[in-house]
Amino acid sequence: MLNRWFILLLLLIIMVCLAGCGQKITDSVAPLNNSIQYPDSEAKQIVVLPLADYTMGVCPDDSLRRQVKIYEALMYRLAEKGFYVPLKEDVVQYLVDLEIIQIIGKPSISSSSSYRAITEELGSEWSDTMQKEIQKLVLVNEQLKKSKQGYEVTKAGLDPSTIQQIGRRFGADYVLRGRVVEYEIREGNTLNPLQIGVLPFFFDTSSALLFGFAESERYDLWQDLSIGAGLGALLGSDAETPFTAPRKKTITSGEAHPRFATESVTSTGGYSDHAGYNAAVWGAVGASAAYLASKGGHVPQAVVQISLALQDAIDGRVVWANRVEKQVEPITMWADPAVRTQIDKAVEEAAGALIVNLANALSNSQANNDYAGISDVHSAPIPQEIEKSEDQVVNEPVIENQQRIKEIEKEENPATWDS
Repeated sequence: MLNRWFILLLLLIIMVCLAGCGQKITDSVAPLNNSIQYPDSEAKQIVVLPLADYTMGVCPDDSLRRQVKIYEALMYRLAEKGFYVPLKEDVVQYLVDLEIIQIIGKPSISSSSSYRAITEELGSEWSDTMQKEIQKLVLVNEQLKKSKQGYEVTKAGLDPSTIQQIGRRFGADYVLRGRVVEYEIREGNTLNPLQIGVLPFFFDTSSALLFGFAESERYDLWQDLSIGAGLGALLGSDAETPFTAPRKKTITSGEAHPRFATESVTSTGGYSDHAGYNAAVWGAVGASAAYLASKGGHVPQAVVQISLALQDAIDGRVVWANRVEKQVEPITMWADPAVRTQIDKAVEEAAGALIVNLANALSNSQANNDYAGISDVHSAPIPQEIEKSEDQVVNEPVIENQQRIKEIEKEENPATWDS
């Protein structure tokens, strides 16, 4: 019997192990299957130019990564609506040929520059991990000094002739341009306990109610510590742990009869100042809880603001313009708080909102043009048969005969020849 259960358990373990030998596949970006087509739309092809980046710094992404992510999101949304754009590499190369933009290579450490000391230090006996970290810091410093990496715009604006050249080169009807206004991670300002947690919610609301908003994070921490310590000391003064009160014991001595006996009360164990000790201990516990709460409850909020403008490739006039700003943050404390997740979602949502509005504007303009074409056609009169009444049909031969008789009499009468 024991061998039978052992064999069944072994088979169950083998089945579980075999079931766990595969891979988990998740489509974070699904390919398009049935895209909406606009065969009659004027925008059969749209050229998307690199966006002007007005954000500073390299966090959370550098300039080149911002361009790639936003362009891919726009291209995906345009393809979803039936508009296919040229490859980004071809567009960038053509803009480089026109000397509109200039490609900047990755910053490197120059041994002949002020980084010579750091370069020599990297060649010493540092671990590989430490050398990589130092090299990352140097690259970040160079990127901050240049403030841009990837593309450098050599022309602030494009004249209509340049727009026409780009449109002819790629056979496009429209040129889509734009700018990145906001691209950053902020600290979400929320008091939702499902997002920040119970303890941060309690201390943040109490601190804001008693002291208002702090000047800095340090003052905010002091306020939370004071609330935690004060509340812990207040409640801990009535606690019976960890320091207990002395136990009172009554001792009866003397005669056995109660009237002649004497009673004495003695205290054994515990602490006479247990209230103060407990207040101190629980005050420290409350301050520790406030300190830990200040380290949590942070909600990352990704903010992306993009502005786009669509220009006619024939004359360069702007036919559509719009902008959008998306703020994305985890809905609860159990959601993925990664900064990359929030930024990617904000970019996708911003691109989707703009392209949906663009597609609707183009479809509406096409419908208006069709209506205008129909209204320009002059309507031809439709011949109509007029029905004659019975009296009119009967009297017409009589009238015709009378007119014929008058004409004959006029021809036979010589007096009427001169008239």
